[in-house]
Amino acid sequence: MQIRLPIDTKSLFFNIKNDNEAGHTATVSTPIRQYGGVDEDLVKVFKIDENVDVVSKEAIADKLVAKSRAEAKIVKVLVFDRISVNGEAIDAPASFCMYVREETAASNVHCGRQKLHYPMSLKYSDSEVEVNNKEVLKAVAEKLKNYAFVVEAFEYNTDTGILNFDVTIVGCNGIPYSKVFINRRGVGGKFSSVFSDEAVSYDAEIIAMRQKLGYRNVGPDNFGVVLSRNRSIAGEVTERYLLKSGCVAIKETTVEYPYSLYDLEYFREGIKHYTIIRFTSTKNLYFNLPCEKIRFCADFPDRVTVVLVSDVNGKPRINEYSVSEMNRMSKSINSVCYELTGGNYE
Repeated sequence: MQIRLPIDTKSLFFNIKNDNEAGHTATVSTPIRQYGGVDEDLVKVFKIDENVDVVSKEAIADKLVAKSRAEAKIVKVLVFDRISVNGEAIDAPASFCMYVREETAASNVHCGRQKLHYPMSLKYSDSEVEVNNKEVLKAVAEKLKNYAFVVEAFEYNTDTGILNFDVTIVGCNGIPYSKVFINRRGVGGKFSSVFSDEAVSYDAEIIAMRQKLGYRNVGPDNFGVVLSRNRSIAGEVTERYLLKSGCVAIKETTVEYPYSLYDLEYFREGIKHYTIIRFTSTKNLYFNLPCEKIRFCADFPDRVTVVLVSDVNGKPRINEYSVSEMNRMSKSINSVCYELTGGNYE
């Protein structure tokens, strides 16, 4: 049986650069019970065996409450020595530990609140167990080629004893926090359009767009709007295609993370795969990819495909390409970055 424990979106992430003036660090905890309510998914954590002996458990619990400023007790300690990420096993250098902490002071408004904690800084060692959460997260990052990622959920398999990190890759290593998490309301659409890597296609697309949609209906002033509508069409067509292909748990990543390196993620035979969606109003089979997405394809050649939806404003047609097929295509360079390094800047 698999027990899935979804955690708060901003509670555990890695390789994301904090570009804020203060705060905005990972909270590394998610409430289970508070204000009379219960998270029905997260409360399943109590069904998981602790997998740690009594002496080690008590020592870990004592360490966790030793510097607590509020009265609390540790009601459950979980230690996992078998780890996987997105369905693929990793060679973890230590065990990963999470625990449930309960507020106990009767005078505290939060009395009775329980949270699941999974701090990155947690380390503990004795003759029976070696816990080092940060080293485990580093191993997860290495498996993901050191891209920036957000942990969506922990998944524990009661039969195999494996703790799986269900993660979403959200960008290159060091991507700014402000690019990953949108804090202000009403900026999502603007944010997405600012960083769109499809806007360079105006010259190649405008004639076909006008032929299909009307010459007065598309121009420089609303090209972005039409492009966004075409992107939605391509996404719907691609999702239907993947469902028919037997893919499950399809998720549109760019809804939450506009600057994600891929558009859809899904599972095939228990392993997470990724799809980058491209589209064109023409019947020509071409697409543009920025350097970071090309690098992503190279890093995960067996997990990534590009789906090109051609004739998107007519009779959309699906064209799916593996990385090996893309490598055999002819290519052209759209831009080159010039940078002055060394020498005299004056």
